[in-house]
Amino acid sequence: MIDGAPWQLVALGLGALVVGIVPIAWFLRRVGRAVLRRPQQPAGVTRHVLAVGGGGLLVGVGVAALGLAIALQTWRVFTHKTHVAEVQCIELGPQKLRVYLVPIERDGTRGKTEVYDLEGDEWTVAGDVLRFRPKMTLLGVETVYSITRVEGRWLKADQASTHKATAFDRSGGTSTGWLALYREGARGPLGWLIAGAHGQAVSQLPDRKAIFDLYVTPNGFIVDKRAL
Repeated sequence: MIDGAPWQLVALGLGALVVGIVPIAWFLRRVGRAVLRRPQQPAGVTRHVLAVGGGGLLVGVGVAALGLAIALQTWRVFTHKTHVAEVQCIELGPQKLRVYLVPIERDGTRGKTEVYDLEGDEWTVAGDVLRFRPKMTLLGVETVYSITRVEGRWLKADQASTHKATAFDRSGGTSTGWLALYREGARGPLGWLIAGAHGQAVSQLPDRKAIFDLYVTPNGFIVDKRAL
């Protein structure tokens, strides 16, 4: 659970805990023997104070270091994003778009470039998203997704109503299994694992001087723009 934190911080925390517990355990053992009136070697007040004070300080450092390591790992998990596609979009003419989509596997492998001609002001990439409860995300369970649609989008509703939509399914579109998750995924025994299943889309304006990176996060799809 703390594999994403600096190993030095983890080592410091564990080492401080181990070293700090030893003198505290020694002090508690002596207190216990004193209560039970058992014989033991005499030790001065200074030694007892150093055992309690030094041990307590080290335990505090250890707890703080491990707490910080866990906090860093939690931040890493909930801000982690996986690169799932690369998109380029050029404007061929007024509201005539050409989209180049390159799917990217979880191991970084780039798939075959897909080309789509769309009508609209923006391009849209949509898909299915299965989100898990925070406790599952902390354990390393990643968001499940499927990119199923590429389509054009009109900025104004009246234009969207009067123009024929241009849309293309990918990977067979949304499957019956995904539809079942939409309806029942967060109910019943799976509810303590699954936060939600739904469709989600991201849109952007065309820009021949930019590449759009599509990511999936614990909350679904996001898109970042970078210059060529």
